[in-house]
Amino acid sequence: MQAYAGQMNVADIAAVVTYERNALGNKTGDVVQPAQVKALR
Repeated sequence: MQAYAGQMNVADIAAVVTYERNALGNKTGDVVQPAQVKALR
């Protein structure tokens, strides 16, 4: 699988993580903010 490091910005990553946390029956209501992703990068 191709790496996405240079293709996704922090807003895109936050959106993907938010989706994953709330998909497949998980109703956590969590919303990941781009600032949280930036702090962890």
